[in-house]
Amino acid sequence: MNDYVEGSIFIDTPWEPAAGTDLAAAFDAGGIVCSCGIQEAEVGATVMWSTAEAFESRRTQWQADGQQAVSVSGADEAWALQETTGSEQHLWALNILSGGLWIHIGATFLPDVESATALVSAAIAAMKA
Repeated sequence: MNDYVEGSIFIDTPWEPAAGTDLAAAFDAGGIVCSCGIQEAEVGATVMWSTAEAFESRRTQWQADGQQAVSVSGADEAWALQETTGSEQHLWALNILSGGLWIHIGATFLPDVESATALVSAAIAAMKA
């Protein structure tokens, strides 16, 4: 994370997932979640790791929410929620199916899928460790 946001630290978060959310689906499937960044500045990323079944259970909702299928190196399938307003572009969420596991990356600082490459690589590597 420090490659993206210098001074990032683990943010200890008491998760309370609302029903019908990605967070609830990930937890219900036995997944784990980690947030890192600078909490006071509200900048950072939340990464979830969960099952392929949880990923598949959320696909229809992602489509309804406006997420688009995207190509991501190392992913079998990926969906992204991106927004473009005038000259600004923002990647809000990236959902990746890789090696039978779901990785969700939610960030406050990524402009596009390509800029998430190092974070995606680290998230994939972490599940293999």
